[in-house]
Amino acid sequence: MQQILTMLNSFFMTTFIDALLTMLFLFLLITLLKKLLIHIVLKYENDNQQIIIKLIKIGLNIVLILGICYQFTALKEIVKTLLTGGGVLALVLGLAAQEAVGNLVSGMMILFFKPFKVGDLIKTNNGLVGTVLDISLRHTVIKTYENTQIMIPNSEINKATLENVTAADFKGDFLILQISYESDLDLAISIIAEEIMKHPDFLDLRSAAEKADGIPAVKVRCTNFLDSGIELKAALQSRSSAVGYAMLSDLRISIKKRFDEAGIVIPYPQVVIHQN
Repeated sequence: MQQILTMLNSFFMTTFIDALLTMLFLFLLITLLKKLLIHIVLKYENDNQQIIIKLIKIGLNIVLILGICYQFTALKEIVKTLLTGGGVLALVLGLAAQEAVGNLVSGMMILFFKPFKVGDLIKTNNGLVGTVLDISLRHTVIKTYENTQIMIPNSEINKATLENVTAADFKGDFLILQISYESDLDLAISIIAEEIMKHPDFLDLRSAAEKADGIPAVKVRCTNFLDSGIELKAALQSRSSAVGYAMLSDLRISIKKRFDEAGIVIPYPQVVIHQN
């Protein structure tokens, strides 16, 4: 029996028992890690699930095979050579395709964490606004209001500050108007509030308690005294960005008509030229 163990020990870097336990532990660890990663992938629905799962299985199986081979004395040097050569190759490929790899990693992060999905309206900190048409591992396609399609590398998407307009329960906007210093300020505030509240797309987000306490649905604030007139500002909410955009247009038109009827003047910059 001792001779058999001695012979078996000669095949491994450590003792036969230690090598067997190490391989068993490595097998269980890789199996558990594989199930965990696949579970995470399946949790987030996307069109590239099967590709990602295959890559996970292939990658972890390679790690398992190399880990088992490393336990054998005769195969240790071969594994070292493969790892060293693979490391150099990975470095060369990484430097040559750094941008492509960055886009793939960023694409996987977008697919996993889902900051947005196809059909969402998003805004970026560089002023881009559009609807998401497609999300791949390499890039994201956005359709703008001008009906153009923009293909953005995922690495750039991950660097940007994003606002997912669709994800919000409602869209907030500000209506900003000016009146002349000679106009009736109280009447102008009353007209603005009335026009906002009667618009069909305006959302009254007051709680029952706030309504019972008589808190107004719309608050019109005097925000500035400008060279040409008094600035008035009101916050309003709608179902979406597109609805809010249309509502602001409607309100500007209706309020302008009411101002004209009430004799309230919307000022504009004037230049006075003095002649000698």
